[in-house]
Amino acid sequence: MSTEVIHQVEEALDEDEKKMLLFMCRDVAADVAPLNVRDLLDILSERGMLSAMGLAELLYRVRRFDLLKRIFKMDRKAVEAHLLRHPRLISDYRVLMTEIGGNLEKSDLSSLFFLMRDYTGRKKVAKDKSFLDLVIELEKLNLIAPDQLELLEKCLKNIHRVDLKTKIQKYKQLAQGAGTSYTNSLQASFPNLSLKDPSCNLRVKHCAHCPELRILGNCSI
Repeated sequence: MSTEVIHQVEEALDEDEKKMLLFMCRDVAADVAPLNVRDLLDILSERGMLSAMGLAELLYRVRRFDLLKRIFKMDRKAVEAHLLRHPRLISDYRVLMTEIGGNLEKSDLSSLFFLMRDYTGRKKVAKDKSFLDLVIELEKLNLIAPDQLELLEKCLKNIHRVDLKTKIQKYKQLAQGAGTSYTNSLQASFPNLSLKDPSCNLRVKHCAHCPELRILGNCSI
């Protein structure tokens, strides 16, 4: 991945999107603690872990579909089609936590922080703390993990967010069905997109900024 593309992405993301991206990649770069998105993407690129499709997935996860279109000339349907057929860079667990955080109201978050005080300590919570910050703290205390979500389920039930509790239950069911036991293993960056799949009408074009492929068009599924 070229430094020009990495710089372009880092410049375009706002602070919340950057925090979200850093959270989602905590497993991908577990042995380092990058200070910012640019450092993270640069490290992954140097290690050969960030393909064009890997970066496209990250932009998709933070819902920056405008950057998908501008940088890779892709739409969300093309990324979704690829995610159905290839290993993902981001684990389902990280995606789940991000989705839950995005659906919490301020009052929900305040209640969650209050309920978690018995587990995290009764220190005053900074006003700018997010749900993802809470998840990271709980992970450090071994109170939450891909196969250990009971505490979060209990708290979501207590604040009457049964809809989000249901998301966790569906995640567990899918993980069991796939035989993954809620695995949080590191997913390899995407392999080259297969052009033999007739269900996807995708065209491939060389990217001037990076050696990987650019994907154009929509998937028919």
